[in-house]
Amino acid sequence: MNRHKILMIYAGELSSMGAQIADQFEAARSASVEEGLALLKQGDVKAVVYDAIPFTGPSLDDCTLLLQSEHIAGVPLLVLSDRGAIKDRLKAFEIGCDDFLDSAMGCDEACARITKSIFHQIAQQQLKSRLTEANVTAHTAMADNSDLGANIQFLLAINDCDNLDELGQQLFSTLRRYGLHCSLQMRSVMGDKNMEDHGMAKDLESLLLAQLADGGRYIDFGNRTIVNYDKVSLLIKNMPVQDADKYGAVKDNTFALLQGVNARIRALEDRYRLVQEKASLLKLSEDVGLVMVSLKDSYQQVMRDIVNEVENVAELIQLKLPALALSEAHEQFLEEATSRVVSETNRVFNDGLKIDECFEKLESAIESSLTTVETPSELENSASKVKSGNQTDSSIDLF
Repeated sequence: MNRHKILMIYAGELSSMGAQIADQFEAARSASVEEGLALLKQGDVKAVVYDAIPFTGPSLDDCTLLLQSEHIAGVPLLVLSDRGAIKDRLKAFEIGCDDFLDSAMGCDEACARITKSIFHQIAQQQLKSRLTEANVTAHTAMADNSDLGANIQFLLAINDCDNLDELGQQLFSTLRRYGLHCSLQMRSVMGDKNMEDHGMAKDLESLLLAQLADGGRYIDFGNRTIVNYDKVSLLIKNMPVQDADKYGAVKDNTFALLQGVNARIRALEDRYRLVQEKASLLKLSEDVGLVMVSLKDSYQQVMRDIVNEVENVAELIQLKLPALALSEAHEQFLEEATSRVVSETNRVFNDGLKIDECFEKLESAIESSLTTVETPSELENSASKVKSGNQTDSSIDLF
C-alpha cells in the first residue's frame, strides 16, 4: 500500500486499471472535475490521476480545466489512457501534464511512475525552498556588502569636508539610504554644531543630545535611539524596532559612521589649532620685525650723535689751545689726545657698520619667516571655517 495520497478523477465510470491504482494508493475518488477541484482545495494531495480509459480517445479538455485552477499548483497531473499515440502524448505535455500512462504498461509500472512523479515534485519543492533560502542569504549578503560599500565611500568622502557643516551633510546623505530621520550634534573647539537633515537645528533635540552626551554608547527609548561617540551624538527617531536584523544593522552601521565623523572632527580641530598657531607666529614675527627696525634706527642715530659730539669737542679744544698759554708739550699732548679720540670714535663707528650687516641679515630672516608663515586664506576664515589642503609645517629660523 502506497502512503502517498492521490486523487483519481474520472468521467462516468472508473476503469479497471484506474480502480487498481486507486486501491494501491487509497486514492480519493471524484466522478467530475468540479468535485475534484473541491477535494484539491482541502490539500494534502500529492498527485492527480485523470482516468481517460473509458473514452475512445483521451479527452484533455478536462485536464486543461484542472490545470487552470490555482489549487493544483505544485501537484503533478497524470493522464491514464488506453491510447498512447505520439500526438496524444505531445498534447498532454503541451498543456502541462506531468506524465502520460498507457494502460498497456500494467498497473505496477503505472503506480511506479505515479510514485516517481510524486518524488520529483517533492524534490522540486525542496529545491525551490533551498533556492529561496539561497536568494534570501544572497540578498542579505548583498545588502551587507552594499552597506559596507556605502560606509567606505562615506569614510573616503569626509576627507574632503572642510568644516562641520559639510561633514554633517555628508553623514545625512549616507543615512538617507537607511531611511533614517536623525538629529546630529558635533562638539569641537570650533564650537558645537547641531543640525537636522535640512541643515538647521531643533532646540529640543539639541538640548536632549547635549544632556545625554555622557549617558552611554546607546540610549534606547521607544523607537528612538541616541548613539554617543566622543565628540559626536546622533538621535535616530525611527528605529526599525519590528525588524530585529535591520535594527542591529542600523546600530552597527551608524556607530561605524560616527567613528569616522569623530576622527574627522579631531582632524579639523588639529588644523584649526595649526591655523591659530600660525596666526600667532605671524603676529610675533611682525612685532619682532618692527622692534628690529626701530632698534636699528635708534642704534644708528646714537652712533651719529656720538661721532658728531666728539668731533665738536675736538674742534673746540683745537680752537682754544692758543689762548690757554700752555707749554708746547702740553699743547702737543692735547692735540694727540683729541686726534686719538676722533680716530677711535671713527673706528668704533666703522665697526658699527658690521652690526648693521647683522641687522640686515636679521631683517631678511624675519621677512623670510613671515613669507613662510603667512597664509591669508586660512587666517581670513579661521574663526568660521578651517580650510583644507596639504600644507607642510615649516620651522621658523629667526637667525
